[in-house]
Amino acid sequence: MTKFIITILIFLSACSSTPEIVPGKGAIYGTISAESHKDIIAKASKDDGSGYGINGEVTFTKEMVNYRKLKELYVCLINPYLKSGKDHLLIADDDKMSHRSLAITRGDKLWVQNNSSKVLTFFLAGQDDSIQVYSPVNPGKRSVIEVEQEGTLELGSDENESLITTLFSRAGLISQMHSSGDEYIFKNLDPGQYKILFWFWRLGFIEKNITIKAGENIKLNQVLSVDKIMANKNDP
Repeated sequence: MTKFIITILIFLSACSSTPEIVPGKGAIYGTISAESHKDIIAKASKDDGSGYGINGEVTFTKEMVNYRKLKELYVCLINPYLKSGKDHLLIADDDKMSHRSLAITRGDKLWVQNNSSKVLTFFLAGQDDSIQVYSPVNPGKRSVIEVEQEGTLELGSDENESLITTLFSRAGLISQMHSSGDEYIFKNLDPGQYKILFWFWRLGFIEKNITIKAGENIKLNQVLSVDKIMANKNDP
């Protein structure tokens, strides 16, 4: 009986990540992860003493990015009917920002808290070389920035170059931040056409078109790597 109960529990645990079917609605779910370039993985698998890997696994040095342990991977759903206006808190100290990256909706507000020891003047730089400079923020105070631009933007500070947050801004964007290997889910979606994007600030993004049907859940796992993102950009 004990073995039977354990088997049932294992089965239920394995099925827990699958969203429930909701009549008239749909869902997108899966995992997001990141991996080294396919050439690095191929070299590591040879175990030929090149230093790329041990026992077929990539060996990460201090100079390398360990993609399997990344913590700011974003899964984003584009819903054209979504209204903007969400608030995000960013905290600046003497060494870094609380987030190295954020995926936001155009029109969202950034509340930037200055917890550093200096007055900070923040700016927002766009891909078209446009720069918008904001009023100085004294230590212990905060400023609000409403983001109206789209694309990949950079929030920085004139006084401290280490205070940088890369922003991924799109109209109608709903984002979830995950660590590599995490599960994600967007549920209770109305039937229709959507876009789903997988983004990491150092790599770029992969974008796919999704058709949601009533009573249907779509499983979509995605691995982010340089070669996969470049291949996706070459897709028609």
